[in-house]
Amino acid sequence: MIDRVKGTLLIGESELKFTKKDGTAVFSVPLAAITEVGNQTDIRDASVGKKLLFGGLAGSRKQDFVQVTYETEKLAEGLVFKVKQGTSTGVVAKVKFAVKKAKGEAPATTTVSSESVVPLQ
Repeated sequence: MIDRVKGTLLIGESELKFTKKDGTAVFSVPLAAITEVGNQTDIRDASVGKKLLFGGLAGSRKQDFVQVTYETEKLAEGLVFKVKQGTSTGVVAKVKFAVKKAKGEAPATTTVSSESVVPLQ
């Protein structure tokens, strides 16, 4: 795609679908074709203008991205999605779980006894 498109990433039973805000599908990728999922956080420094205007208050901006790589018989592609700050790790975990489930590799259901739960502070 040449231009950025705002939309929603939907994780289904067998495909990863990206739709526009009006609900029209932009593209979909079969979960079984996804080979790699990762995230990246970039830090952009404040511009010179912001530094001049706000001095030390002009902070840097963090941006989170989710990267999805997939392969078919005819091509290999890499997709990059910009997500809300602090959500990339959760999105990656959900996509990886859906891929494992689609390939039949999802972890078995386990139970946790109350003795093994450690309270967080």
